[in-house]
Amino acid sequence: MKIRTDSRPGNEAPRAQRAANRRTTGRQDGNRSNEVGDRKVTNVSTHWGTQIRGTLRVTKNSRTQADPPVLGRVEASHSDRGAVLILALVYIIAISLVVGALARWATDDLNNTNNFSATSELHTAVTSAMDTAINSIRYTPWPSGTGSSGETVLPTPRVPTGWGWCFQPSSGTVSSVTLNTFTVDIYCNTVANFNAHITRVVTLAACLSTTTAQSCEANPLLSATVEYDDYPVGGARAAGTQCNVVNTPCGYGQILESWIWL
Repeated sequence: MKIRTDSRPGNEAPRAQRAANRRTTGRQDGNRSNEVGDRKVTNVSTHWGTQIRGTLRVTKNSRTQADPPVLGRVEASHSDRGAVLILALVYIIAISLVVGALARWATDDLNNTNNFSATSELHTAVTSAMDTAINSIRYTPWPSGTGSSGETVLPTPRVPTGWGWCFQPSSGTVSSVTLNTFTVDIYCNTVANFNAHITRVVTLAACLSTTTAQSCEANPLLSATVEYDDYPVGGARAAGTQCNVVNTPCGYGQILESWIWL
């Protein structure tokens, strides 16, 4: 058998070129093979605004493709900063309402304290003035029995005297007492029965000095009714007149019938 060889000039060069081409192709394939493999990627944005996590696979033709997203690993890209802001505003408003309510409560308490203090001082002044008038008219009945010209002035038995003095005023024309910066006027109305053991029944009215006599008599801050017995415990002959006119003691007994605040 004959083996034919091509000994034509120039055939050696193409053969060498083809061998060189095969070596070059092998190196390129080796380089490509180094790129082949799986690569993990995260936060790949899509056109609908979400992010996915998956794996990229590199093939020999240098094209990449993403594995399907893993179920349950899709994360929304929407921020929650707006929700936190709303919660902060709600918290601030709630705290402001609570602080405002507490401040109003404290202010009301302070105002009430001042009001209670003023009311207590007024109550003390009016009570003191009433006690002064009750004790004064007990021992020194009014009318006193002596007029400005020395004449005898006595109440008509069983007839009200009308509103007048409870005791001799220190100044002015009204019986009054000043206490705790309050000036209180006192008016008395007496019904006398000189021959009875309940000799006098006196009605007293107390008001602030800024109140007129007519208003005070109609609507006093404090009113009281007191019964006086001008006869001693062992009894005595009927005087037939007011005790201080015949120079006998007055006010042996006293009964408080009523004590009424407006």
